[in-house]
Amino acid sequence: MTERCHVLIIGAGVNGLGVANRLANAGVHDIVVLEKKYPMYGGSGRNGGGVRAQWASLSNLELARDSIPMWKRFASEIGLHTWFRQSGYLMLASDEDTLSEMKKRARFQRAHGIPTHVVGVQEAASLAPAVDMSPFIGGSYCPEDAIIFPWPVVNGLRERVEEHGIDVRSRTPVTGIETEGDRIVRVKTPKGMLAPEWVVNAAGAWSSEIARMANVSIPATPIRHQIFVTEALKPMLDPMVVDMRTGLYVNQDGRGELVSGLSDREPMKKVTTSSSFEFLARISRQLVDLIPTLGPVHAMRQWAGCYDTSPDHVPNLGPHPELSNFLQLNGFSGHGFMISPRVTEITAKLILGEPVRVDLSRYAVDRFEKGTQDPERMVIG
Repeated sequence: MTERCHVLIIGAGVNGLGVANRLANAGVHDIVVLEKKYPMYGGSGRNGGGVRAQWASLSNLELARDSIPMWKRFASEIGLHTWFRQSGYLMLASDEDTLSEMKKRARFQRAHGIPTHVVGVQEAASLAPAVDMSPFIGGSYCPEDAIIFPWPVVNGLRERVEEHGIDVRSRTPVTGIETEGDRIVRVKTPKGMLAPEWVVNAAGAWSSEIARMANVSIPATPIRHQIFVTEALKPMLDPMVVDMRTGLYVNQDGRGELVSGLSDREPMKKVTTSSSFEFLARISRQLVDLIPTLGPVHAMRQWAGCYDTSPDHVPNLGPHPELSNFLQLNGFSGHGFMISPRVTEITAKLILGEPVRVDLSRYAVDRFEKGTQDPERMVIG
């Protein structure tokens, strides 16, 4: 038997569930969400919770800028505490070239409504007094950048979509996709066949694999990102601090733990969620270099996930050029959670046939062939 549905969403992370929630609020309930493992198995449950608008490309800046006020409203809309905290991002430069580039980006960001400003060492030290500022000559700071706790967000979305009667199927991987002409007509799973009108590829690090099943390609490569957490400490760090020498970021959560992360240096041949001792040694050295008082602090846990990284570090959004009903919601390169409110809104509007008021050519899968890409240069982690 083939089961029909209006929308099939592949991936029950913040973006897959976010689209389902928006569609349900608009009156669309004939939706199936497939998840190969369980909600939060992928990037939505394995990220550091950073939300920033300090980007170098207009493509990423606009999505992040528009998402921040949506995140501010999200807790009241969903009815759950998300620990959203606008304590800012402080990005530190150790050389003149980096600081000069920060000044250019700060001007660009202010021109588009982001209150970023360049800080000297003295102001940086006042913002993050625990940090050893001796290697740095300044940085950039945006007070509206924020931290959010990912797990209540995803759990809250799952509860809401299930309250709407939407079918969220855990441990139901996609095993095959059939196409006819320029459309996907059937999607196979171990539990049966589905015939959707729309298919949303929100599978994160597995998005490329899903596309290959439909005999098309998307520009996304998995890169492992690992996170390290200390024991709870007295308050010592308010903003998210980023060391631009290494890409290391660190913030202190509401429980007092320091949460920090780094990406692997090379792409992975396959998606993995296993963490490594090499990462533990590398991030421990870098953390103590950044905050010397952390030397005797205990490590509590570490974990890993994978970014689905696009060549320009800009997401893939909108229909695939070869399959008109195959919507992409992937290639986020580590910032899918922070821009989720805006990209899920765009995707839902495409399904509803409403205007999106955004230049989708900058996010289209074929932007590299057409030369419409807007590469991101402010990549960290």
